[in-house]
Amino acid sequence: MCYYDPLLFIIWLTMLDATMKEEGSHMNIREMLQTHPIIAAAEHDHVALAVRSKACAVLLMHGKITSLLETEFQELRKQKPVFVHTDLVKGLSNDKEAAAFLAGHVQPAGIVSTKSATIRAAKKEGLLTIQRVFLIDTGSFHTAIRSIKENGPDAIEIMPGIAPSIIPIFQEQTGLPIIAAGLISTPEQVEEAMKAGADAVSLSRSELWNL
Repeated sequence: MCYYDPLLFIIWLTMLDATMKEEGSHMNIREMLQTHPIIAAAEHDHVALAVRSKACAVLLMHGKITSLLETEFQELRKQKPVFVHTDLVKGLSNDKEAAAFLAGHVQPAGIVSTKSATIRAAKKEGLLTIQRVFLIDTGSFHTAIRSIKENGPDAIEIMPGIAPSIIPIFQEQTGLPIIAAGLISTPEQVEEAMKAGADAVSLSRSELWNL
């Protein structure tokens, strides 16, 4: 006779769900960046154009929380990995509830944020995480390194991207994929960032998405 223990069954389901979340997010971000080292940073109205480009992924800049649930966006995010910049989407807070909402209802490939709590919450929900850091002086560099080591994001987005000399230092300190972003407006600047060791470049200029 087989004895059914509902408590054990619930525990098993919980463990299975956690395992699936951990495995589901990884899609290895380094492998994704290697397919084509350009990320299209797009406003909501230009996501379709970004998805049709050669870019390996789309970074959604701005927009409203309701737009993430629209059928058009849901179809587009199935065609190419889309990362939501949680700091810039209207109506989306930076807390664990927002991360749970994104993972459960929007289901992007991952998120981008400058906020440590958001990165950690998104990781727990099985989303890929890109931590954006702004480098303005030596102090901000050391703060960023410390924060990255504490949060354990999947990749780092360094701003401004026109300071390529800092890229090898970040790679040595963290061992994570590096995305250069901000103030990059020419093919030459893209090439310069890549030569410095960036794994990818995030660009808002649509004319550069097909480089």
